[in-house]
Amino acid sequence: MRTLPLLILVVLAASCAPAYLPNTRNVPLFREAQEFSAAVNVSASLDAQAAYAVTDNIAIMGNYSFLTRQFTDPDFQKKHNFFEGGLGFYGLTRKFRYEVFAGYGAGKSNSFDQYSFIAKQTGQQQQVEAEGTFNRFFIQPTLATNNRGFNLAFTARVSSTQFTEWVSNDIAYTPEPGRQIFLEPAITAIAPIKGNLRGFFQLGLNVGMGDVYYDFEPLQFSLGIQLHTGSLRTRVY
Repeated sequence: MRTLPLLILVVLAASCAPAYLPNTRNVPLFREAQEFSAAVNVSASLDAQAAYAVTDNIAIMGNYSFLTRQFTDPDFQKKHNFFEGGLGFYGLTRKFRYEVFAGYGAGKSNSFDQYSFIAKQTGQQQQVEAEGTFNRFFIQPTLATNNRGFNLAFTARVSSTQFTEWVSNDIAYTPEPGRQIFLEPAITAIAPIKGNLRGFFQLGLNVGMGDVYYDFEPLQFSLGIQLHTGSLRTRVY
C-alpha cells in the first residue's frame, strides 16, 4: 500500500494542461437489477463516478471530472469542470460481461496555447490563456471477463466533442463550427480489495480524428477505488 501514494503522484506529475481532458471510463459491470457502483479515481483530473442498475438490463450513470492545478512557468492555473450522464444496456454470460452506454455531458476547461481564430480577430499570433465551454456526446461499449476475482475490461468509447465559446481577457471568441471525433479505447483491470471495495487501474488512449485545433491528453493512466454492491462471481444458471 506504500506504493499507492507514489503512483498517484506519478500520475499527477505526468499530467499537463491541455484544453480537452477525457475522463476515466466508467465501467460498473452490473450483474442484476438494483446494484449500485460508485468510484473515485485520479488521472489527469480527479473523477467521481456513479451508476445504478434500474432493471436486469438497463442502467444509468453519472460522472464528474474536476481539476485545479497551479503552474509556475508560465504563471497559469489550469481549471477543468465536466459533468455527464448516460443510459445503458448490460448483460452477461458464463464467461463474459458486456455493456453499452450512451450519453451527453458539458463543462469548461482552460489552457495556455495559441489559437488561430483568436489570432485572426486580434491580429497577434501568440500564446494566450483562454477558457472554453464545451459539450460532448459519447457511446461506450465494454466487453469484460466474468471471474470471481480479478477481471479485465476493454472499452471502446467514441466521443463527439465541440467547444462552443472561448473567453480570453474577458473577450468572448467563437471558434469555427464543427465537432471533433475522438476514439478513446481503454483497458481496465479490476481486483477485489475487501468486501464490496475494489481497486482498479485503467490505461486509455485518446485519438483525435482529423484536424483538432486544441490540445488534448493523448494517453491516460487512472487509479481508483470502486464501491460495488454486486459481485463479480459468475452467475449460477
